[in-house]
Amino acid sequence: MSKIGWLTSGTIVTMASLASAQQLPSYIEKPTDASGVFAIWPGSGVPPGSEKWTWHEQSIQLPGNKVPNRLVRNVVIPTLTVYKPDTATANRTALIIAPGGAFNFLMMDNEGYDFAHWLAERGIIAFVLRYRVAHTPENDAEFGTFMQNMLKVLPHPAQTTEGPPMDGDNGPGSIRSMTEEDGRQAIRFVRHHASEWGFDPNRIGIAGFSAGGGIAVETAVNHDAQSRPDFVGGIYPGYRIPIAVPTDAPQIFIASTDDDKFVAPISGARLYEAWHKAGKSAELHIFAKGEHGFGMNQQNLPSDAWLGLFESWLFVQGYLSSAGK
Repeated sequence: MSKIGWLTSGTIVTMASLASAQQLPSYIEKPTDASGVFAIWPGSGVPPGSEKWTWHEQSIQLPGNKVPNRLVRNVVIPTLTVYKPDTATANRTALIIAPGGAFNFLMMDNEGYDFAHWLAERGIIAFVLRYRVAHTPENDAEFGTFMQNMLKVLPHPAQTTEGPPMDGDNGPGSIRSMTEEDGRQAIRFVRHHASEWGFDPNRIGIAGFSAGGGIAVETAVNHDAQSRPDFVGGIYPGYRIPIAVPTDAPQIFIASTDDDKFVAPISGARLYEAWHKAGKSAELHIFAKGEHGFGMNQQNLPSDAWLGLFESWLFVQGYLSSAGK
């Protein structure tokens, strides 16, 4: 059995081959159209720092939606759900997707699986990351009340606010720090298994939405050799401040809207500014309308254009063989 060890947050972990991957608990969702679901941490799949968590992952379909809108919460075992392209169109590029959810839950369809299908159709192997989130009520009715209250207390930036929301504990051992380490571990896992999945270990990107966008940006800023992404997408990203762009920062694509009520629109411009001043490649789009959480939704609003622009950016950067399909 092939294994490799990485030093991660002071802990050495080993990675086995995909063929010997551990069996996941039955409560972890395994979409029927996916090529597989894999735990990114070895052993039981429970990462360092979460060994005493007694709850487990839950999935719920949000009511009142015309299209599927799955929400996952209480993640303890971070996983990657794999969507492979057709072998005839595969271009040896991989992209990890980090859905948003205010570090309390994950929006799996609009900011996860739907994006994965779109990428696979364009020859990119996609990995939807379910990272650790804060513990929320396990009873569905109580969780509904929690959601209503959370939306009332989430910060709404003023028109002049220039940074993303950074409320709460963000230090070592915090939920946010754990999510960021899951993002880095996902890149390590995908890179280690590149030959088994048939892509180039130097063509691995990560893109995220909202909180997941913050994870994507964090991997670009703080990483080791094995967890460095080759390209990054931040879609209305709630990233950490201040930003110190490293000398090996990858190219970045940023998209947000001017009417976002949760992540300050100017914060996207400040992220672009930091990359630009560091002499690194960056592309920024701030759309007049679309609000927070547009994701893969087509709303007949300016934000609908982001996917086409992202596709063109991937082509220009050399990660797509053609654009405009």
